Formats: sequence, structure tokens, C-alpha cells
Amino acid sequence: MKHCFKASRLSPGNLLFPTVIEVDDRHVTRIKPSFVTRIEESISIRQVSSVTIKRGLMWADITIHSSGGTAPLLSSGHTNADAERLKDLIEDYQSTLLQTGTADAAMLRACPRCAELVKLAARVCRFCQHELPIDLTEEADAGDEPARSWRFN
Repeated sequence: MKHCFKASRLSPGNLLFPTVIEVDDRHVTRIKPSFVTRIEESISIRQVSSVTIKRGLMWADITIHSSGGTAPLLSSGHTNADAERLKDLIEDYQSTLLQTGTADAAMLRACPRCAELVKLAARVCRFCQHELPIDLTEEADAGDEPARSWRFN
């Protein structure tokens, strides 16, 4: 799921074309449009080392630092609440990434025996070796219909 954080048009530097920061389970992208061009810079979630928020009375300046040797992503004119939500979202993706090896926990489920997160398609828990129950989906149920035989006379 992609989350978009758009800077306010009332803030300096964002009057005509406000800066947008997009965060998903793989990247943080800064998009700065202009009349003719559009500059997109991105940092992998794995490469984000820290997020700095400089809070003002109305607007916050966000700096997303990279551990990969690239320049940090700078954006100004976001609300303080959006800046805090962006920081929390990046930290949640990073903690999920460390725990499970993937930043998107939607394709994971908890083992009923040890409560560790494993993939939905897993048949055996990789932590406790417990055999996991298989959840049948509508697609699997539809495939259980008997095959129709056609006869032409």
C-alpha cells in the first residue's frame, strides 16, 4: 500500500507545485514537480538510516537520511501530524522488515503453536516445525466441483 504525504501550498517553495513524499513497503520517494519536469528521488526502506523532523509552529521540515551514500531526501511544508505519521510508518516498515524479512506483513500469519510470523503459504512453521493448518479459499473450493462429462448423440 502506498501512502502519500503532500506538502501544503501555503508553505514556502510549494506554492504552485507542492512536494509529495510517497512511502510503501519497499521505497520512500520524494517527488518534486515543476512546469516542464518532475524530479523523483527514492531510497529503499532498507537504506533509510533515520528520519529528522524539524517542527515549526505550522509546518514541519522532513529529512530522510540514507545509509547507502546517497543524499538525504529533504521536504518542507508538511503538517506536524503528517511528519510524525510518516516517521512512524517508516519505523513500522523497518521493524517488520527486521522481524520477518519482508516489510509487508499482509502475506504473513501467526503460527498457532509459537506465535511467530510465517508466510501464508507455509505448511510447516520454520521456528517450531509445527504443521500448519491450510486455509481453504474460495478458489480451492470452486476447484472441487466434479468435472462434467459431455455426451453428443
